[in-house]
Amino acid sequence: MKWKKLLAGGALAAGSYFAVGNYFYNLSMKRGEKFFLNENPKLPGGTSGTESERQERKAEINHWAATAPQENWQITSFDDLQLVGTAYYQQEPSDLWMVLVHGYMTNRQAMNDFAYEFYQYGFNILTVDCRASGESAGEYTTMGWFDRLDVKQWCEELVAKEPNSEIVLLGISMGGATVMMASGEELPSNVKCIVEDCGYTSVWDIFAYQLKDLFHLPAFPVMNAAEQVTQMRSGFSIKGASAVNQLKKNTRPMLFIHGDADAFVPYEMLDQVYAATDAPKEKLVIPGAEHALAFEVDREIYMTTVLKFLMKYLG
Repeated sequence: MKWKKLLAGGALAAGSYFAVGNYFYNLSMKRGEKFFLNENPKLPGGTSGTESERQERKAEINHWAATAPQENWQITSFDDLQLVGTAYYQQEPSDLWMVLVHGYMTNRQAMNDFAYEFYQYGFNILTVDCRASGESAGEYTTMGWFDRLDVKQWCEELVAKEPNSEIVLLGISMGGATVMMASGEELPSNVKCIVEDCGYTSVWDIFAYQLKDLFHLPAFPVMNAAEQVTQMRSGFSIKGASAVNQLKKNTRPMLFIHGDADAFVPYEMLDQVYAATDAPKEKLVIPGAEHALAFEVDREIYMTTVLKFLMKYLG
């Protein structure tokens, strides 16, 4: 009878282990509102300008988004998800294109501030909804890992429509990690350079950091359980989903941006991703900028630096 008790105890332990992994998997990756993001002190709201100035700019952006020449695009991902994007065209023909990739649990409209700004400098814009976000299909995010292949496919779709296009990838937060992960893939030659803003080193690293920071829990055993559940349910490895490893294969010029007051995707990750690529690279640190606020905190230096970088590699 002793072996039956041991077997039952083992089954209970295994069941508990799986339950922990499954809970974390749903908590972190399932589409929908996340309680741990609401009123998170490390995710502050906008800080630039007065309320009236912010509302005025918002109205300008909304007017542009509603009236600029545009077209909705769709692609079908490698795993048969319908993904949605919007292309904004210049009034006069231009071969310059910027593909904008949004952050965790947001959507392509969250990139309209960037879209509006770069549109003023002659770029056509493609904003995309990542899988499990906005109008795109999917119930679970992959934190940039499968999204890297989606970005590659968006670029291929763009080149099919615009063969002479010169493409820049720009992503924020999870979008920053996504474009770094995409950098290690065989992208079309039309992709000339990449800008990442406050992206993380790997999915494992950012989850382990948030697990400790938000819930005061060690990586083991939660992360290990989540790794197994993720492999079973989504078909990828959290440990293998690494921007650092992908950057080691990158050959395109990269601009890395981070605010030195970022405590959500820790500022220290900037040096790790910067060191990972041997391609031409530059770094921009915005003093005092918290997570994903570098553009808002110092728009002038942000735009000056990015445009100067881009013009080195665009025709």
